[in-house]
Amino acid sequence: MIDLCIDTSVGAAVAVVNDGVVTQKHESSSRAHAERLSTLVTSALEEAGLGKTAKDANLDQVIVGTGPAPFTGLRAGLVAARVIGRVAGIPVRGIGSLEVLAREYLDDMSPNAEIVVVTDARRHEVYWAHVRAHGPNDVEIVEGPAVNSADFVANKFRDQPVEFVGPACEIYSDALPTSRGTAAFDVSNASRIVRARLADGVTEFPTDPQYLRRPDIHGGNK
Repeated sequence: MIDLCIDTSVGAAVAVVNDGVVTQKHESSSRAHAERLSTLVTSALEEAGLGKTAKDANLDQVIVGTGPAPFTGLRAGLVAARVIGRVAGIPVRGIGSLEVLAREYLDDMSPNAEIVVVTDARRHEVYWAHVRAHGPNDVEIVEGPAVNSADFVANKFRDQPVEFVGPACEIYSDALPTSRGTAAFDVSNASRIVRARLADGVTEFPTDPQYLRRPDIHGGNK
């Protein structure tokens, strides 16, 4: 299978996974990633030797991160994935962004390890999920995702045998100490997870966005 993976939960990340060969492109800026996303997709497809468009590439599926993340950035990735899927006539399958990040950490831990992965949600809060491995490629969400203060998360898991991991550990190091560095977000892990679930007979991969909050700007009567 040839997979195109897209995630815009933090910046923009694109990967083409073709028989174990991964081609990745990134845009770290959260302000420019929506504008750059189509360029990243085209560049990744060309570098992978698959042509300039998803239709030319004979992709089997598009996998898109569903967050949690702020409204504007997350929406850009979901819209792009749905358009590509419609044009190419291929399925679009969703996967939680925290699950993708969690897999990166769990690869370096014991099979029985449990983690709480945390990312910055702004407003002095974090997005979090309690996760454990499900085989060598998949993950299982024990609880979450949710958005709360770092102190809330720290107190919730104070007496539980979990490790805190993720970029928010650097921001809130007093509340969420970790012995592990910040892992790079490898969006190709989305392909591993989805393929493992397909092999297990899973058929539902919702692409509903996980905003967890209302958008910052609302319409209304003046």
